[in-house]
Amino acid sequence: MKIKIVDNNEKYYNELYIIHNNVMPEQDKMTKNNFYDEFNRDTRKYFVAINEYNKVVGYVGVLDTNTDYNIMGIAVKKECFRQGVATKLIRHLKDTAKDNNVLTISLEVDETNIPAINFYKKMGFVLTNIRKKYYKNNDALIMWYYL
Repeated sequence: MKIKIVDNNEKYYNELYIIHNNVMPEQDKMTKNNFYDEFNRDTRKYFVAINEYNKVVGYVGVLDTNTDYNIMGIAVKKECFRQGVATKLIRHLKDTAKDNNVLTISLEVDETNIPAINFYKKMGFVLTNIRKKYYKNNDALIMWYYL
């Protein structure tokens, strides 16, 4: 699948919202207004994956603190799982971080989400800490990528 990545673009908002709520676990789902508010904060950056048919297939959103990009969410359409979309999004995020002199990329992931944990490890993230009961009954693994 050919993918291009575009920067934060409000015209994709509705499609991103649908993707988000279709793939996120219950505790991470948002109302449309909450998602829109997150999408439009000055401290947020969103990178959108578009396929060769000009359809949105995924996104990654980060909180930009100038020295760190904290991944607030990454989501890929279910029918596009295991086609390299998330990998391309993370690679683009790393390149953008380097270009902007960002030092680290961080994230929290549910300890029970083994596929996500393995993906982040494959992408070079390392476990640095654990946040107890961050996800209701589950701990969050805090992972960092150092540029």
